[in-house]
Amino acid sequence: MTPILRGYLAELQRQLHLAPAEEREILRELRDHVEDRAQELADKGMSTDEALRQAMRELGETRAIAGKFYEVHTRGSWSHAVFAALPHLVLALIFALHLWTKPWMVAALLTVALAISFLGWRRGRPIWTYPWVGYALVVPLISWGLAMSAIGYGAWGVVTKGALPLGIPIYAVSIAYVAFSLWMFVRILSRVARRDWLMASLTVLPLPFLGYWFLYFYGRKELLEQTGVPLQAFDGSVAVVFLVVGGATVVFFRIGRRFVRAALLAITAPTLIVLAWLSREGGPGYVALFGFSTLSLVIMLVPALFDARTAPPPTQPEDLTYALEDQR
Repeated sequence: MTPILRGYLAELQRQLHLAPAEEREILRELRDHVEDRAQELADKGMSTDEALRQAMRELGETRAIAGKFYEVHTRGSWSHAVFAALPHLVLALIFALHLWTKPWMVAALLTVALAISFLGWRRGRPIWTYPWVGYALVVPLISWGLAMSAIGYGAWGVVTKGALPLGIPIYAVSIAYVAFSLWMFVRILSRVARRDWLMASLTVLPLPFLGYWFLYFYGRKELLEQTGVPLQAFDGSVAVVFLVVGGATVVFFRIGRRFVRAALLAITAPTLIVLAWLSREGGPGYVALFGFSTLSLVIMLVPALFDARTAPPPTQPEDLTYALEDQR
């Protein structure tokens, strides 16, 4: 493979955002097509380099080609879209039927999310499993929040009373677990984002909303001290939010253009916060609404920072050559 063609295919690979096996197959087919066309032009009297450049010009710009392949290969079927939206729809049903007060119901859903995420990760990570991964991440995030609360409580005790309210081993374990859970969250998110940061953003789509409600109730502990009946007044609005997330997920999978997908996530994330805010007659105020909405957009964009394809290592063209040769 000539350096010209190797650079062309490497640039195309950076923009595909597909599974490795799909990328290798596409690159192999395009390489064969360009080489065959270049040979035809060379037989007509063109120099080898000029024939190769002409064949690549006829094939088109890498960005346009990558966009077409992305749209075809990532546009999910209706069954994939439904499977992807299923955890959101199940949660909407749980809140609509006031079943969230049954701990076994929530535990069962989280267990299923963990199982599907693990099996999907082991079997090639089909795209419909990514929303399930988002709910699997809720488990380490909740435990991370509890550990942070213990650390904050200890820090407040040192500031106000000059002593730790709990034993040092408890805080040592809490700090270690905070580091571990954060490392695990970042590792999983970065692995997803390396394939496609938009899929990672879809994975964490419900998290800003869940964080909003956590902070809302954390600041209103008197609600938690009451019976479950007053809290059921929240169920309808929460069910609507999860229905919106489920609907957005179906639309995400049924469209293929990256720009439209990015716009959909950018609109949906703050919309969830606004819906939660309206359900409580203004909630924490306009400033907090703006802050949470902005934060939700930031969270949607964070996976883009993990997109390693924007800065591939210098050895990637050579690695690409070896990968394509293995397909012969």
